[in-house]
Amino acid sequence: MEPDPGLIKMESHQGRETLTGGDAESAQRFAGEVKYVGYFTDKLAETLGMRRLELAIVEDRDGQTSISATQPGRWHGSVSSHRRSIKQVREALAR
Repeated sequence: MEPDPGLIKMESHQGRETLTGGDAESAQRFAGEVKYVGYFTDKLAETLGMRRLELAIVEDRDGQTSISATQPGRWHGSVSSHRRSIKQVREALAR
């Protein structure tokens, strides 16, 4: 199966972030969404008894951002201008 050309990867190591893939606008949006989801995950983790975040989907009027946490500090996903089902997102992120 070929990798998704729109796939964006973000790694965070010692406070430095590295983004690869996607166009500049999508990569910037993806980084912002990762920080947004990470902030609220940290706030809710204790209340919900979460150990880790595996998959997040953020939707707004501009589209959908899908995020998968592969390891602590490593995320990959994509930005889409249309809505996709959870099944479609999971399949795309598995590539």
